[in-house]
Amino acid sequence: MLVDAFLELLNLWVLVAALAGIVSGIIIGAIPGLGPTMAIALLIPVTFSMQPIPAIILLLGVYQGAIFGGSISAVLLNVPGTPSSAATAIDGFAMARRGEGGRALRFALYASVIGNIFSCLVLMALAEPLARFALDFGPAEMAMLMLFALLVIVLFGGGSKLDALIMVLVGACAGIVGLDPISGTPRFTFGSFAFENGFQLIPVLIGLFAMSEVLLQAFDREPLVGDAEVPPLKSSAVRFVELWRMRMTLFLSSLIGTFVGILPGIGSTVPAFMSYSLARSRSADPDAFGRGAPEGVAAPEAANNAVTGGALVPTLALGIPGDAVTAVILGAFMLHGLAPGPFLFRDHGLEVYAIFEALLLSSIPTVILGLLFFRVAIHVTRIQPRHLLPAITILAIFGAFSVNNSLFDVWVMLGAGVLGFLLRRANFPLPPLLIGLILGAPFEQSLRQALLTSGGGYGIFVGSPITIGLVALTVLSLAISLFFSLRKPRI
Repeated sequence: MLVDAFLELLNLWVLVAALAGIVSGIIIGAIPGLGPTMAIALLIPVTFSMQPIPAIILLLGVYQGAIFGGSISAVLLNVPGTPSSAATAIDGFAMARRGEGGRALRFALYASVIGNIFSCLVLMALAEPLARFALDFGPAEMAMLMLFALLVIVLFGGGSKLDALIMVLVGACAGIVGLDPISGTPRFTFGSFAFENGFQLIPVLIGLFAMSEVLLQAFDREPLVGDAEVPPLKSSAVRFVELWRMRMTLFLSSLIGTFVGILPGIGSTVPAFMSYSLARSRSADPDAFGRGAPEGVAAPEAANNAVTGGALVPTLALGIPGDAVTAVILGAFMLHGLAPGPFLFRDHGLEVYAIFEALLLSSIPTVILGLLFFRVAIHVTRIQPRHLLPAITILAIFGAFSVNNSLFDVWVMLGAGVLGFLLRRANFPLPPLLIGLILGAPFEQSLRQALLTSGGGYGIFVGSPITIGLVALTVLSLAISLFFSLRKPRI
């Protein structure tokens, strides 16, 4: 299987897709205010005419490149290109101010690649066994699994739990618009035939993450990147022995990023700060952190790049997205006929392993392109996102229309854009809404199928070792969340 999958990669279009994805990802990540979620949502319609393997590799290349690219503006301008790069800015900008910006970027690049390689190996080791295990899941097991995933998003996604709960419920309600999956009866369609197919995922994705960003930038008068002086970017090599000295930091940070990334809805910002704190606590000179410690750059970069592979484990094996970006990528898999879940490896094992190997091998061009990109990094970080708004708007409209050649999808995209804009201005998190939208309908269908099977008896949800284990995990999650809430000091 692995050899056959590798042979699938010996294709010019696969190489072009990987290089294009990585380059565009680094550029998008380096521009403050943009990010991988918006970029991938816009690029999904572009991949319609592509074969599944190069299409997915292009999107994953953007994801991988953008997470690293966010460290460039974080180091040079102290303005994180992506939220997960905020931890990198603490020591990266301090190094840049004393003339070590080149070293800081190299530490970020090498740590990113190490984190990516580690998480890809874990992905290849865990995803198929987990999918094989999930083949034993019936409707009751799937319902409890999705309930647990939604609960984790609410409890541990960061920010207000009430806000996250509201967003999950809004997303789930939007997901059940259309025909009833059991009886086929129209629901919440208001007599309109257009609503019977429900809200298509791709237009909603484009609206929530691309169109809402356009509206935010249009109404924000303050530029994200000002005219502050950029510290000189001196070329300076990072020796292997320096990376070897921080091998445990890189390993532990990659471990944290990978396994926290597997948890639904957590994202890459939390493990980045967790790894930074751990590196500081383990350091022989913790006072150097915050004043330009190389480990303060390497630890969060290894962690937030390791999230890439970790978040794909539940996405591909169970069909449950690990974060907002993998929720968008899940939509791309579905669009190309690769439905994530327990049957993915059985039905499309060759394509999946080709994608895994491409993710692993993409570390080589990432290093080369990253080192070359440092020469023009200053100019890219100066690009104002508002200058790109017309192009983003046009891509969003054409992308939404091209899904079904339907103006209704364009209106859905615009409506989702306005909703996303209002929610972001009110500081509501969008990832719980998106994951609620994706899981809402499957959760309802599994729940009702389980109840029909049991004749309405709720004992089916504790009737097997798997459901009992999932119920125990759900109760444990609630207990942990309650414990930390009670320990939090009240002001």
